[in-house]
Amino acid sequence: MTILDDAIGLEERARMYYAGAAERVTDPSGKKILTLLMNEEKRHAEILAKMKGGSRGELVDSSLLREVRGLVEGAVKEGKDAISSDGSLREILQKAMEIEQATRRFYKEKAASVDDDKVKDLFSKLARQEASHYLLVSGLAEYFDRPVEWVESAEFGLRPEY
Repeated sequence: MTILDDAIGLEERARMYYAGAAERVTDPSGKKILTLLMNEEKRHAEILAKMKGGSRGELVDSSLLREVRGLVEGAVKEGKDAISSDGSLREILQKAMEIEQATRRFYKEKAASVDDDKVKDLFSKLARQEASHYLLVSGLAEYFDRPVEWVESAEFGLRPEY
């Protein structure tokens, strides 16, 4: 088993967690957020599999943050007092935070120790994306029942372009 196999396994476990969680959540917004996260992890696994097969694994910028922000903004504009009515979402997001932290830590550690520059570069980029997933998920866990404050926060809020 190679380091790429380990990375693919991590991404697959995260994907399966999000898929199962999306099935358990009853709220459409919660399902959508978890499905977006599931698709991100699937995309990561596919990039790693390509690299394992000898192709260049290119990681393009993710639209995850923009899409989730759009869901939250939609909830605010519709006058909803929560992005999800499903109370189990907070617990799901807490577990997701652990997954994202562990995955980020794996990529960061392996990027520092691997000799292959292509793998090192990909792992560094994946570590940054997993860190952004963690920030997103932790923000949702903290504010999932207060979307107005979330949208107004510095990281996720509406800001004019410079």
